[in-house]
Amino acid sequence: MTARHIRWARILSLAAVAAATLFVLVVALQPWAEPHLMFMDMIAAAEASGYCCRGYYGAVSQLGVMAWFLTAGVLLLAALCVATSGGRCGLLAFAAVFSTLLGADDGLLLHESMLPGIGVPQFVVVGIYGLIALAYAWLQRHRMMMLDGAFLLLAFTLFALSLGIDQVLHTTDGHVVAVEDGLKFVGIVSWLAFHLDWAWRTVSGIARPAPVS
Repeated sequence: MTARHIRWARILSLAAVAAATLFVLVVALQPWAEPHLMFMDMIAAAEASGYCCRGYYGAVSQLGVMAWFLTAGVLLLAALCVATSGGRCGLLAFAAVFSTLLGADDGLLLHESMLPGIGVPQFVVVGIYGLIALAYAWLQRHRMMMLDGAFLLLAFTLFALSLGIDQVLHTTDGHVVAVEDGLKFVGIVSWLAFHLDWAWRTVSGIARPAPVS
């Protein structure tokens, strides 16, 4: 990948995160619908409003789930490309599985509802996610210390802030929900931006045309 391609990749990543931030602000400040109902999960929004259903319920949450699975799909494809070329794809595959797990958690409310419903405490599930995240951060520590990993560092920071608000305040107040889930959504897009860039660089490094004999 040339310096020009790297520069454009960074610009596109920055534009994606900036657009996500602007989108969150627009949703939070628009006057036509209660913002927290757009940030919450669709089912939770219906329960909180007492009315089912509006098309905008859970809109931001659903976009976040799509971003998780888009990340996972790109990483899996990149891992397959690397594997078929004889390279090491373990970290790409690990990131793909972790993104899939987080997307499934967001879409199915695993740590909030489903797993506690069968007797697994929420703090245990969140603790497991935290340990996996720490392990992944350690594996990516070299990238996170460079400009290339800025969006991954931003993602972890926003996730930590969102989780901290949820665990400390633990409220359904509309303003708090908007801030908490807004931070998480921008974090998800930052996660997507980093992994798209990383996958692109990795695949570009192995997809060079063979010299003409």
